[in-house]
Amino acid sequence: MFINIFYIAKVNLASLNGSEGTGGNITPIKKVSDFKGNQFAYVSGQALRRYLKETLMQLGAIISGVDESGEPFGLEFDQDIFDRKAGKIKDKKVLFEKLVDLDLFGYMLPKGGRRWSPVKVSPLISIYPYKGEYDYLTRKKRVESEAPKTGNIVQVEIDTFNYMRGNIIIDCSKIGVDIDEYTYGREEMLSKSEIASRINLLIDAIKNLNGGAKSSRNLEDISPQFVVAVRQKSANPFLLNCFSNYEKNHTFKAENVLNLLNEHKDITEKVSIGLNGHIFDDNFDLLNHNGYHISSPRQALDAMKILDDEINKI
Repeated sequence: MFINIFYIAKVNLASLNGSEGTGGNITPIKKVSDFKGNQFAYVSGQALRRYLKETLMQLGAIISGVDESGEPFGLEFDQDIFDRKAGKIKDKKVLFEKLVDLDLFGYMLPKGGRRWSPVKVSPLISIYPYKGEYDYLTRKKRVESEAPKTGNIVQVEIDTFNYMRGNIIIDCSKIGVDIDEYTYGREEMLSKSEIASRINLLIDAIKNLNGGAKSSRNLEDISPQFVVAVRQKSANPFLLNCFSNYEKNHTFKAENVLNLLNEHKDITEKVSIGLNGHIFDDNFDLLNHNGYHISSPRQALDAMKILDDEINKI
């Protein structure tokens, strides 16, 4: 079973993912360009996965650190999990049980040993073009005397009054299971109930997703404001392109969502749609009239959680 989550977050004023500087006192944000030359802000998949991990930690999950040599570090469980002298994992079962992020997001050890990520994410990409706006901050220099009052004024690019779209695919059958990448042999590391709890915890993290660069002064809510969540038989993220980058008349077309859901009925098992009212201009009653009940984004994501009587479907 796969869970396909398409979502849109609303940005008021943010610098969600910084880019490499080009020199001077400018801190850019990550951007991509279309064939017309319009630039769109984006949050890389690496950054988004980090934000998800940190949200999981806020919700009580234990996530791994990285030591000075770049290897995963299992915190207080490190001696139980890793054989540092041999450079390998000593007990995979403890790794899966304790370090939630290595189970959900995979790993690659410098001295061998790796795991595919059961959770796939697309970068977040803005729907409207970047408008070239920026903010200021001051970098103060350490000096022998405070008399000169030195400091550098820095420009920070910011994305304003925009929307970010993204997609997450959860391969439920691979969570809590060690997979041999050559033979596809499976070794269960967690019980079915533990796997269900972990999937449900990940869904809670998506509901409460937070993070972003410069958040100490540009705090932003990047949790989903519009969600289409689907339980399906394949990992195809068919909802990824249901909204183009820049719609005319500043509306989002619900018929695009409806058409894609109807075209993929052969692989869908359950559909849940959530919308925060007054976020979009478009009238989503079209989906209601075609049998897709619209709830809140949090309720829509909760509907994807694994219930006790569904555990054997994982």
